[in-house]
Amino acid sequence: MVNIKTLFLLLSFIAFSQNEKNIDYEHIFKKWIYIEKTSEYILTEGSMNTVSIKNDSVFNLFKDNIKLKITDLSNNLPNKYIVKCLLLNNENVINTNQDLTPYNFDVNSFFYNNQCDGKLVLVFDIEKGTSYRIAGFNGNDLISLLFNIQEYYYKNYKKISFKSIIKKHHIKDIDLLCMYKGLKSERLIDYKEYPCLKSCFDEFIVF
Repeated sequence: MVNIKTLFLLLSFIAFSQNEKNIDYEHIFKKWIYIEKTSEYILTEGSMNTVSIKNDSVFNLFKDNIKLKITDLSNNLPNKYIVKCLLLNNENVINTNQDLTPYNFDVNSFFYNNQCDGKLVLVFDIEKGTSYRIAGFNGNDLISLLFNIQEYYYKNYKKISFKSIIKKHHIKDIDLLCMYKGLKSERLIDYKEYPCLKSCFDEFIVF
């Protein structure tokens, strides 16, 4: 059984080549999806009990048999950042092995698209070799990304606040200000007030 805590730490600082052409974006998305997805969707035969999917063999099945079509997402972040998006539909999440999904579950039952904007977004720092979850995931790394961008400006002898970064930079169809306010909230996140922080992984309904 893989050590999930250790894997999470590794993912947080996942390294990749500084050459954008050598970055396996699909593989990095798969790692984040694997670490975040719960196992409720797999049912044991004849009962409602779930089967654990947090192990190396199942990750390898997922990695080898699911094809993800990753696309660019328009943005005006500094040049060292690349923004990639996975739209959650049957055209972009493809099961190449019908034996992989138990009991004929459609592969997109892996996600709860109706709870989010139907997409997962990662920002990649191609100089540091790190990735940041920005939309659709259980966790959101916007604050860490803002620190990173702030450091970028400091190295160029420019001081800038988080709010100024958000005002200056944008990612298409992503409400960075909404996310920032929600993450900075001192109480539990109100997903009705901050729908931008909804996850595509958790089965919850906000009325």
